[in-house]
Amino acid sequence: MIHPRVHFSTEGIGAAIEWMQLTLKGGKPIPPANQVWYWKEGGTFLALIGMILLLFPMGSLFLQTRFFYELNEQPLPSKGLQGAGWWVGAFLTILIPIPLFIFTIGAHGKGYQAPTAFWPQNVTTTIMYWALFVAVVSLILFLLWHVIVNRKTGATAVNYGLSWKGRGVDLIKIWKSFLLALAVCVCAYLTLAFSDWAFKTDYRLWVFAIKPMSIFHFRVALCYLIPFIIYFLILGIVLHGQMRWRGDMGFGREAVINLLLLLLPYVICEAVQYGPLFAGGTLAIPKAALFGIVLFQFFPIFTIAALVSTYFFRKTGHVYVGAFLNAMLITWIVVAGQATHYNFM
Repeated sequence: MIHPRVHFSTEGIGAAIEWMQLTLKGGKPIPPANQVWYWKEGGTFLALIGMILLLFPMGSLFLQTRFFYELNEQPLPSKGLQGAGWWVGAFLTILIPIPLFIFTIGAHGKGYQAPTAFWPQNVTTTIMYWALFVAVVSLILFLLWHVIVNRKTGATAVNYGLSWKGRGVDLIKIWKSFLLALAVCVCAYLTLAFSDWAFKTDYRLWVFAIKPMSIFHFRVALCYLIPFIIYFLILGIVLHGQMRWRGDMGFGREAVINLLLLLLPYVICEAVQYGPLFAGGTLAIPKAALFGIVLFQFFPIFTIAALVSTYFFRKTGHVYVGAFLNAMLITWIVVAGQATHYNFM
């Protein structure tokens, strides 16, 4: 059994209960097999799903208001990759994050990743740098493809969801996109705040949790927000400008394709890391044991990111709302769930 699975098994928890009854005084003795904790886990998981599902009708309702209504647009026909080129692009989209992740965790907590008063969380800082490295490499490859190949087809920033036809980069609409994302994020957060106040529970399953933020966490999240906005903007350009299939395939199929593009790198990483252990040996990279656990959280995180990015691109025809909302949600989730390593005393 892998380390993070121990505390999520009736066998492991039963052994802990038995040890406590043998070594501690007081309390109510109960059979170690008499466990009900998994019902609570099921409830908080349902609540987590409910909060994520809430994002989409809330966004749709806000888009019907007078203030946000002008953001409603259909995406222009795709001028992205097609045929064999699409499969090459998919291969690179899946491959690029893996070596960059291994490279980035090599400096975890030291050198340029050492904790500071501005970026005080070691794990969050490592994830942030990895996201920026992926964004830079992805942007370079995207620009090379656009300049060398796709510009000849008449593709412009409008086709990539970056600008508006006849208006260029519309700062007012970008600002409204930010406010829309903020409004949706606040609504989601209020449900969590109510759950914490009324039931003393957050939203979680196993190693993944969406926790309330303290004032301190909110301040820290603001420091990490801009790098994650940059990452999700470039991710949106790649998914919806370069990798979007030509012709409308419907939300479901498009979301599944984007989900696979985002999740497969971490499926590969976890298979390589834990495969030797399940085969009777040890972890493939023992020094990366912590980040093997961190990667489990990438599965729900990038599921959320794929759904949010795809939905709001289809609703607005641009990458901004989805990128801003993803950056807010993921920054909140990561910062509230990680330890702080900088000594502020």
